[in-house]
Amino acid sequence: MLICEGPANREFPNFTVEMETGTGKTYVYISTALQMARDYGVRKFVILVHSIAIRAGVVKTFEQTQQHFASKYPDVKYHWGVLGEGPALDDFTEPSSTVQFMVVSVQAIDKPESNAIYQEAEQPQLWGEAMNGIASVAKMRPVVLIDEPQNMATDLRRQAIATLNPMVALRYSATHKETFNLVHQLGPKAAADAGLVKRVSVKGIVAGSAGRPYLLFNKLRSKNKRLMAEVVMDCDTAGGPKRQNVVLQNGMDLYEESEGLGQYRGMVVDRFERKPDRIVFENGLVVHKGKEIGVDRESVWKDQIRHTIRQHLKKQQALDGTDRDVKVLSLFFVEHVSDYVGAEAPLPQMFDALFREEWERAGNNRDSCPDPSSVRVHYFPSTKTGIYKDTKGNASDSEFEERAYQEIIANKELLLTRENPRAFIFSHSALKEGWDNPNVFQVGFLRHTRSELERRQQIGRGLRLPVDTVGRRVRDNVQNKLTLIVDEAFSDFRDGLNREYIASGGSSATQVDIENADHEVVVTRRNDLFASEEFKELWKRISYKARYRVTLDPSILPLSIAQSESLDEIEYLTQRGNVLQTAELRYDDEGFVVTANADVNEDRGTSLSITGQRLPDPVRLVEDQLLTTKFPLQLTRPTIMTILAALPLQKKRKAIHDPERWSRIVAKAIRQTTIEQMVEHITYEALPDEKSWDAEVVFVEAESITPPPLSPGVDPSYGVAAARDGGSNLYDATIYDSHVERSFAEQLENDDRVVLFTKLPRRFKVGTPVGEYSPDWAIVYDDDGTHRLYLVRETKDTTHLEDLDWSEQMRIRFAGNHFAGAPNGLVEYAHTDARSGLRVDDASSGKSNTQSQRSSDEV
Repeated sequence: MLICEGPANREFPNFTVEMETGTGKTYVYISTALQMARDYGVRKFVILVHSIAIRAGVVKTFEQTQQHFASKYPDVKYHWGVLGEGPALDDFTEPSSTVQFMVVSVQAIDKPESNAIYQEAEQPQLWGEAMNGIASVAKMRPVVLIDEPQNMATDLRRQAIATLNPMVALRYSATHKETFNLVHQLGPKAAADAGLVKRVSVKGIVAGSAGRPYLLFNKLRSKNKRLMAEVVMDCDTAGGPKRQNVVLQNGMDLYEESEGLGQYRGMVVDRFERKPDRIVFENGLVVHKGKEIGVDRESVWKDQIRHTIRQHLKKQQALDGTDRDVKVLSLFFVEHVSDYVGAEAPLPQMFDALFREEWERAGNNRDSCPDPSSVRVHYFPSTKTGIYKDTKGNASDSEFEERAYQEIIANKELLLTRENPRAFIFSHSALKEGWDNPNVFQVGFLRHTRSELERRQQIGRGLRLPVDTVGRRVRDNVQNKLTLIVDEAFSDFRDGLNREYIASGGSSATQVDIENADHEVVVTRRNDLFASEEFKELWKRISYKARYRVTLDPSILPLSIAQSESLDEIEYLTQRGNVLQTAELRYDDEGFVVTANADVNEDRGTSLSITGQRLPDPVRLVEDQLLTTKFPLQLTRPTIMTILAALPLQKKRKAIHDPERWSRIVAKAIRQTTIEQMVEHITYEALPDEKSWDAEVVFVEAESITPPPLSPGVDPSYGVAAARDGGSNLYDATIYDSHVERSFAEQLENDDRVVLFTKLPRRFKVGTPVGEYSPDWAIVYDDDGTHRLYLVRETKDTTHLEDLDWSEQMRIRFAGNHFAGAPNGLVEYAHTDARSGLRVDDASSGKSNTQSQRSSDEV
């Protein structure tokens, strides 16, 4: 079903592309546009952005990719301009055989009463009536490329986009709040697993209170005309004092709220005051909004800067030991310009002293230390006369921020050269997207307060893969890591980041993996085994990629679905009546309602009568359910009608009780039955050898992991197990994801018949109708000295397939079909558990629970 948006008289199709920050979405949408121009003759593209930073970044991408795209699309001539700069609007609205891009800030089109583009034209056009700028653009029917559409979701901006009269809108973002016809998805986890962005680790610095009461006052809020304060304070817990979010009310005793922490004794809320917002305590203490007490903020900054410099020098030394010339950059975000600029600013002197200390600590000669002031640089918003200014990232600050952005963008490449000593950048926290230089490896956030999406902004500034001094992208799984130096505990940062992803439209399944920087382990490839003939033969057999074809009998499918056990849930559907709740309100002395939930009486009424009420279209409901799932299944309306017609009458009648839930149950039965039949009727066809997986890409020379810290008596469910010296493991350690995998690896290590084995990285994937699948192990096995077997194994905690999750069952069964068609020599695939081991005998005798084949190559 095609989802459109816009007012009724101007609906246009929308397609959603989800791409994680740092994976090159600007490049992708420009390339997509040029391919549309080449293949379909489309000539007009509007790139819609919401901020100065993104606009500057788009223009910079056009400049940097000019030669590349001229080579990639030699027959497509194109031109770009920015609305409001030069003749960009006139060039865009003139008929031309050249492809035209116009970069437009949404603020330039979302106020019809004041935006220049809506002003009437003074002269009529030669071929007709006078048209204003927006009408001229609308006449072109452009393709609109929307960068970060979640920032354009207001009614005013939706109307503004529709006013452009798009042929189609393509929406690009990492976190869409609304999804229209999702055509591509590359989330944080997938991007990191594929090596498209840096991995993320965190150094958390928790401020000590030295027995003083800690309190951070975030904001006042009003409920039923009563003021309350949202604060962060220390509270005693089973695991010791921990900082927690607390809502304070008038008269509240912080000693009691902290569960008896002595430093809060005598702190009782006296009143809240507005303009300025502040909390007044009975002991005379006053705390203003955005301020915190009980912590030496500069001591925290000192530790953050120290660890940032230390990590920077360590990273530069590690990269200098490789064959690529990469300059490391570190970024500090500063909330107030006065912390860095001016005679009383603490940060420059603090940095300079710490840089000298850390330079010597790293083993360098004191005399060789560069002048610390020469290695740091700052970019802050400023007035035309050069006076630096604090900003908050809102529209009124755009003039000041634009000057800072222009300087940042202009110096982006200059900072990557060794001739430029600047390596530590101080910038304003409100600039947000203004800094995303690929060679930023460390980010320190020196702040007084924390915004709601600050953690995500920290990560976004350094996710891109680094480049060397000649501009080539560097792919190094060990070194490509972004370290965040934050002023909170690692667990608080992790939990806060996950909340932010969900709040901004992400899902828990696609959250970025973050690592504790203090627990890193590097796993190294054994190149003698990698170069061995045994590995080469194994890889030749399993590295192929394949496409699959499925042929189903349309006459059998409806009958199978009608008999599906999944439809049994329909029997429990009942008609729903309204719920009447009755309760008496009881108040405390301060006027708060204290009626408990248990005191509420409920009358659930009788079944609703639906006589004469028009029901939703069941075919449309089922169709929507099939398309809006993790694994969409697209069936034609006639096919769905045939399936519904075959359902038992009593199950069809249940649709009137709860149409939405009924459609979900039916769609689940259709999906599961269809996919289960696919297993029996799927054929895998190997692609040409040049499409196969590259061993150097799948099996990198070194890979780092941050396992959980070992605690006494605790057996971690994932981590790293060292391999036996001189053993058969392709790596010097095994990265395991479960107890089963760790035990299985130990069995392989101790089995003399195992010539070589490896845990397959998640980069190695097999395509199936229920998503991509990564098997666990690849093994070369010596069978009694007469035959050599090439095995692929999946390890679970059971050998009974029916005990696994349904989607896991399907992936394993499809994988059996994939490996059964191995084109370059037979491969035996099976699923097993730690107790059953390799199951070579079962598989060889046909007892395996998945399809398998045995090699008969002579050793």
